Amino acid sequence: MIKGVSMYAREIVSEGVKPLDHGDSGERAIVRMHEYNVNQLPVTDGEKYIGIINMDEIVALRHLNDPIKDLQIQLKRPYVHEDAHIFEVMKTAVEYNVRVVPVLTADEKYLGLITAESCMRAFATQQSMLDAGGIITLSVPVKDFQLSEIARIVEDNNAAILAYYSHVDAATGLVDVTLKLNTTELSSVIAALERYEYDVDGVYNDEKYDEDMKDNYDALMKYLDV
Repeated sequence: MIKGVSMYAREIVSEGVKPLDHGDSGERAIVRMHEYNVNQLPVTDGEKYIGIINMDEIVALRHLNDPIKDLQIQLKRPYVHEDAHIFEVMKTAVEYNVRVVPVLTADEKYLGLITAESCMRAFATQQSMLDAGGIITLSVPVKDFQLSEIARIVEDNNAAILAYYSHVDAATGLVDVTLKLNTTELSSVIAALERYEYDVDGVYNDEKYDEDMKDNYDALMKYLDV
């Protein structure tokens, strides 16, 4: 079975990070941010999502014992719905330049939030980063791209696709495809793909690459735990 990225916002909501209430004081907001080691937090009014507040905006309060609702600014409102794909979560975080993305239910009630760290963890796990095997990258014209055919070619050569990622390059009209296979013996797969006129752009199949990948993953996880 081919495993692509199929994770949704409701599945990676961070349980331990609570939002601020719009009646909370600036001082309480700062304390909570230090507690969670973040500089941004969602603000809610009951189940209603108000927006994201950051440390600089809190400092702008005339007195830190004043409530957040006294801020005379319009808070940014980045969010995704609970059925949003992990890619949409990432896109929202980048567009709004935030490290926490609030998640709302279909009827616009605040459900929770996704931190950049939890999103990265989920993506890394879903993509089988730690599974042993080789990686092949391909370029395929959009009109010719059929994942089922690529999978058949791989399977006909005694291999299986553990995970894949594809990206359409609008400028070239090509689909850039990355395949993670269950084997490092890739020569027969590569030869077969080339016989079917696929352009193989890159191959990563040695033990050193697997070790580096695991070392980098472990380093990332250690950093995220700081």
